[in-house]
Amino acid sequence: MRSGAWLLVLSVGCGPVLPEREPHERHDSLAEARQGQSSGARPTSPQAVPPSFSADEQVESVVSPEGRFRVHFSRGGPNAVPPGDADGNGVPDAVEVVGRTYDQVARFYEGLGFLTPGDDASVGADNGGDGLFDVYLVDFAGRADGAFRLDACVGEGQRCVGHMLQENDFAGYNYPSYEKAVRILASHEFFHAVQAAYRPGLGSVASEGSAVWASERFDASLDDLEHFSSAYLKWTDRSLVQDPPGPAASFSYGAGLYFQYLGERFGDAALLSLWRDSLTSPTASWPVLVDAFLRREGSLDFDTAFVEFSRWNLSTGARARPGDGYARGGGYDGLAPSPRTLPSQEADVRLTTASARYFQVPGGSAEVLAAYEPRAGEDASRLHLLVAAVTDTQVLRVSRADGPGALSAKVAAADATHVVVALVDGRHEGVGRYGALCLTAEASGAPCVGSTPEPETPPSDAGGCGAAPGGTGGAAWLFGLLLVARWASRTWVGGGVSSV
Repeated sequence: MRSGAWLLVLSVGCGPVLPEREPHERHDSLAEARQGQSSGARPTSPQAVPPSFSADEQVESVVSPEGRFRVHFSRGGPNAVPPGDADGNGVPDAVEVVGRTYDQVARFYEGLGFLTPGDDASVGADNGGDGLFDVYLVDFAGRADGAFRLDACVGEGQRCVGHMLQENDFAGYNYPSYEKAVRILASHEFFHAVQAAYRPGLGSVASEGSAVWASERFDASLDDLEHFSSAYLKWTDRSLVQDPPGPAASFSYGAGLYFQYLGERFGDAALLSLWRDSLTSPTASWPVLVDAFLRREGSLDFDTAFVEFSRWNLSTGARARPGDGYARGGGYDGLAPSPRTLPSQEADVRLTTASARYFQVPGGSAEVLAAYEPRAGEDASRLHLLVAAVTDTQVLRVSRADGPGALSAKVAAADATHVVVALVDGRHEGVGRYGALCLTAEASGAPCVGSTPEPETPPSDAGGCGAAPGGTGGAAWLFGLLLVARWASRTWVGGGVSSV
């Protein structure tokens, strides 16, 4: 049980404000999962680590209506399920909800074309009594609310089977009802079992992000993606292709937004291909697998899709509009751009792989121009600049410039309350890189011309974004000359400018 209680959170003008949901489980790396697998203890075993049944609990089990699952539970003790039995058939209603829901989830994923997890008859004596997929209802004591555990794999890190642990009563958890909680947990955690039927070692972003997508795909009325969206939209400067460290685990769940984009833009085949291809390309990372699918089926690549994804994220929260990005973007938290005043200069702005940095300046000017000059000598490929005129409730227009090379784009902003500027790095591998950013509403380009931004203390390259020096005086002077040339000729260097 969890001691926390429901909080009613109201929308306050910038889109839905939902409490950020805690991760359902702590994601284990494949190595950690294999260590757990070697211990071989189910929650009914005396050797099991918590959450588990106590030695004096009487554990019962029932088979789901379609004969796919065996649900294990107790009626008394710390793991007791809610006792209600409205139909008087001797099985607690809570247990029947679990069995019925897991049947629906498994049938749904089969219908999408995903593999069905194999049976566990070969696991050994501690397999729940038969080859059915086992679900154990245990008390997580507020530390999580579900977990898929590996039991055995046919190959090296491929075609694995396991069992499920799920919270016994959800008392004190942030769910609207027991039934909703079960639907969210069953659809999320069982998708981990589906992943394991392919290759469970793709990392937490692919694992948790696609599981959040799967819940949304199973039942769009479930709110897991809505709750986790802020965990990505607040931290778009993090690399999507690098698994976050411990305390940042929610980011992997928030990355469900990227897989939602893939699903809406390219269909279920994008997600199905990711997991199918993980078997045929057992050493490939998930971004490489996505890139291969996009090149094969979508006539584009990871970079092109990522900048489009970053554009879709402008139209979230209160700025969501029908036909502009996500089908249900109004249910997601909006972006959290870094505020700037006009004019603004930053000597060295850092970008990392598969990331976007959003800045916001006041609107109301005739035009706002943004320019970005990559640091000399660094890779300048797959860089993009979006400049969006927005109000509190919509994206009015977006201008775009694409690299390689220096980027500049401007947007009419007289009718805008703000202008949002996005620097997008569409690479799926590489290291952080830097460049000078200039934002201005002055027709002359001042003060970006003829002045040098003050250098700042360089950050650690371990992650996140920041500003750093690096001999920027000459670069800034050249930056100014480039801006003058662009403004005078109204031609835009760096791959061109377009409205998107």
